[in-house]
Amino acid sequence: MSPRAMFRCLNRSTLRLQCSWEESLSLAKAAGFEGSDLEIETAGAASRYADALARHGLRPGGSKLPFHFRDDAAATNEGLARLEQHARIASEIGCVRFYTFVPSWSDTLPWRENFAFHIKRLGPIASVLATHGCRLGLEFLGPKTLRDGRKYAFVHTLSQMLDLCEAVGPNCGLLLDAWHWHTSLGTLEDILALSAEQVVYVHINDAPAGIPIEQHTDHHRRVHGETGVIDLPGFLDALRTIGYDGPVTPEPFVNEFKEQPPEDVLSRVGARFQDVWTRTPRPRLPERMKVVALGRKKAWLVEQPLPRPEGNQVVLRLRTTLLCGSNMKAFFADGEQINGGHEGAGEVVAVAHSTRLKPGDRVALAPITACGICDDCLKGDVIFCRNRPRFQGNFAQFTKVSDVMCTKLPEDVSDLHGAMLGCGLGPAFEAVRAVGARAFAPVIVSGLGPVGLGAVALAAFMGAEVIGLDPEEYRRKLACSVGASAVLDSTVPEVREQLLEITRGRGVVHGIECSGTESGERLLIELAAVRGKIAMVGENHGTIPISPSKDFIRKGLTLVGCWHTNLNDAHDLLDFIRRSPNTIDRLITHTFGFDEVQAAFETFAGRQCAKVALLPWK
Repeated sequence: MSPRAMFRCLNRSTLRLQCSWEESLSLAKAAGFEGSDLEIETAGAASRYADALARHGLRPGGSKLPFHFRDDAAATNEGLARLEQHARIASEIGCVRFYTFVPSWSDTLPWRENFAFHIKRLGPIASVLATHGCRLGLEFLGPKTLRDGRKYAFVHTLSQMLDLCEAVGPNCGLLLDAWHWHTSLGTLEDILALSAEQVVYVHINDAPAGIPIEQHTDHHRRVHGETGVIDLPGFLDALRTIGYDGPVTPEPFVNEFKEQPPEDVLSRVGARFQDVWTRTPRPRLPERMKVVALGRKKAWLVEQPLPRPEGNQVVLRLRTTLLCGSNMKAFFADGEQINGGHEGAGEVVAVAHSTRLKPGDRVALAPITACGICDDCLKGDVIFCRNRPRFQGNFAQFTKVSDVMCTKLPEDVSDLHGAMLGCGLGPAFEAVRAVGARAFAPVIVSGLGPVGLGAVALAAFMGAEVIGLDPEEYRRKLACSVGASAVLDSTVPEVREQLLEITRGRGVVHGIECSGTESGERLLIELAAVRGKIAMVGENHGTIPISPSKDFIRKGLTLVGCWHTNLNDAHDLLDFIRRSPNTIDRLITHTFGFDEVQAAFETFAGRQCAKVALLPWK
């Protein structure tokens, strides 16, 4: 180990070890630790600590302040006198790192007054330490639950603590705790932006799995590497990159360690330490990526910075992204739109603080993005999110979305098929359920574009007798290949009579309108049966004539809008995809690499297709 490299350090109290400091040293060495914090007694001589460390081949780590700096003035003055002696002893054996924590709340002092109080109390401490060539590390506390119910919030992020350190003195820096970094929504970029001199001391630990980050409580932690919730290989790699050369000390706060033999505790902690210490960090993401630009009947590639995840967001390496009818407006428009896609599937390559996903997970995306915490999101209706974050776009090699938008894909579902969970099948699945499609019942699908074809396939899978309406012969034939019992040209004058004949005079009992045209919408409404149900899926931002009495009241007609399926139903839709691979292949008629993006949009515009896929890495 280089004398200038960061090192694994033991603090007896943070592991609840039931042994003396001297006894812990031999156990620490056997468990792979390279240093130990000091437990200084004022009356002790520096040689006692130096000799004990040397006997076991350990380096001095750090030392906590010997008093609580928030006590009254008299106790603080007495504590400063003790600190003078501790700092002298520590510096004589090369232990130059002292540390303490700063509460993230106050019930008496607003932020500005509290900031001034901390400068007043910590400034003299830093001065005493500076006299002996020592530094002061200040730890911020990240969990939101610590601030809940308190009158005033205080320093609780890395950047806020840097401001306080600068105000306290030049020998003041961070005690960077992986837990508090994680729960404060810190990023690797935050660490990489630091200098080595700004980090005085480091704590390492992990977080329990499956708990939303805003619900983490401070003493409910895990041993580093046991859950993998915190990206500890990345955390350590970032510290190495900036040249940090100090102690890295476990602080998991595991209460059962009190009841266990110290050698068993250190064996477990040491093994986990070895694992995260030597594990190769995740590859750094590139700085730039290719994205699709649209406008004036042209599609071309440009470059943009790669997105970085924050909060519950994840970054995906998109393996496929699908064209949607709504994208064509930008293709034909006079302006320019960059990265407007909203469907796709890929692999998670970076997470911020998601408890749902981890790098390596294969997922399919619901359209657009959502906050994940509003009432609609919590019910699975992410499409109706009230607090939708800025959407990154999916016509790209990478995208950033909230983890709630992702559905994990099983091994037997390909990325291409999984991407159909978006607009390819999601709106149709909602509509088929909304109208109550069932075996042997006639289901009328108006508009056989990609969404309408999906509705045909789903209703046929449920055993319904599906009749499709569309002006394009190509799409009518394709509808037959995915399950339609009959297809009609929706533009011929006799289509009404044909439809009534096929339904044996009943009219539309179960209708799904996907054309988004006034003629298609009015046709289903006018031919609706008594107690009929019609799902409106095709977008129409205009208006159509409606007679409440004639169209609805006198028929008992139910008309329901279907934008997209509830994500709680995604696994039912996945079952259809798994059981119907040949049908899904027919619904995706064309695939193009990013270098063929113009051809992809021209093909989609030509309407002689169903779903068109783009492969961002081809």
